[in-house]
Amino acid sequence: MTSLYLIAILPPEDLSRQIHDIRLQCAEKFGVQKALKPPVHITLYRPFKIEDAFEGRMIRLLQSLASGLQPFRQDIENFEAFDSHAVVIRALKNPEIMRLQRAVASVFRKNEIDRQSPGSKNLPFRPHLTVAYRDILPEVFPMIWNEYKDARFKRAFTVEHFSLLKHDGEKWNRINDFKLSQMVRQPELF
Repeated sequence: MTSLYLIAILPPEDLSRQIHDIRLQCAEKFGVQKALKPPVHITLYRPFKIEDAFEGRMIRLLQSLASGLQPFRQDIENFEAFDSHAVVIRALKNPEIMRLQRAVASVFRKNEIDRQSPGSKNLPFRPHLTVAYRDILPEVFPMIWNEYKDARFKRAFTVEHFSLLKHDGEKWNRINDFKLSQMVRQPELF
């Protein structure tokens, strides 16, 4: 059997709650609900399907990757629109998040996990937290964007781990966290 998975950074609970409140206000005001389904997150690797039997191996591969990376500060700032189909909170690019995303993608590439079909688009990584997407009607998008385009939202948090989520047919469930824990070598004493 195959299941749907997602690899993402989940912000701390208090920040997730603040962002979820923004999503709720947007949903209530503009009738957009799809962004409320997944937890607040920054996608590191898009949703993908694999055989359930491969889950344990994938967890081991991601644990190995995480142990070689250090925690880092992630800044998020203001709102951005993706064409006319999504409104998001921008997660600022920094070397650490770019390194983490490339490392995750490399695990997939090297282990031939989730091979994309020919002709599928491989979009550049744009870290973000979604406020509204997928169910935005074309005539509603300008109203949503007008609401958020000049709004200010600035926060930061420490990324200490990333997570593997699995969809159970109704919702996403966190099944494993991968702690970023590169050990700093102590100088040898003679």
